[in-house]
Amino acid sequence: MYRRFVICLFGTLIIISFACLSYAQEKPSPSTIEVTGKATIMVMPNVATVSFAVETSATKAKQAAGENAEKTDKLLKALREIAAKEVKIKTSGFNLTPIYDKDSRLRPKGYRARNSVLLETKSIDKVGAFIDEASRVGVSRIGSLTFSTDRDEELRKEAAVKAVQQAKKIAEDLAKAAGLTIKKIIKLSYSPGGPVRPYRMEAMAAAVRTPIEVGEMSIEESVHVVFEAY
Repeated sequence: MYRRFVICLFGTLIIISFACLSYAQEKPSPSTIEVTGKATIMVMPNVATVSFAVETSATKAKQAAGENAEKTDKLLKALREIAAKEVKIKTSGFNLTPIYDKDSRLRPKGYRARNSVLLETKSIDKVGAFIDEASRVGVSRIGSLTFSTDRDEELRKEAAVKAVQQAKKIAEDLAKAAGLTIKKIIKLSYSPGGPVRPYRMEAMAAAVRTPIEVGEMSIEESVHVVFEAY
């Protein structure tokens, strides 16, 4: 009796399995449209970051490091004299490397010390003055000058929303051309990030006012969206 019950139950399960498989095979997969939407927002930067490179060379390592410390301290004092309250100034890196003669790598002929001073300010109109002051106290190089905005996160979200709207418009146009109608979004991929417009300088002029012309920077975002269509 028990054996007959098990056989019947097993047979029923097989029938149900085949029925489900048949139903799954008959049910059509939904049509999908995959689109990448992009959006760009142009904005005037309100933050400038300047990197100054303080370099000194001497025959002795101690002398090179000592002269570099004096020169860096002189630069920091000069920058702070014209800095506004929101200006941030700090040293961001120091290294001391031997200098070898091209004909001999056994004994260094001297040492080079390099210290990086990083300045971040919202007083963009004073960037030229900072550079001129650095030149006046003997700093001969600027590592980089980059403009950005403190509204970066907010603007990236705004650009991402516009990118989704653009993706939806493209998907609707494609669906119409294919005789379909967009039903809903079934997948959306978004990774924040985008290019920052840099302004870079190498040599700094002495005894002249350094002109700094700031243009708009772009905030770019993209999204990948999969739409279900019918």
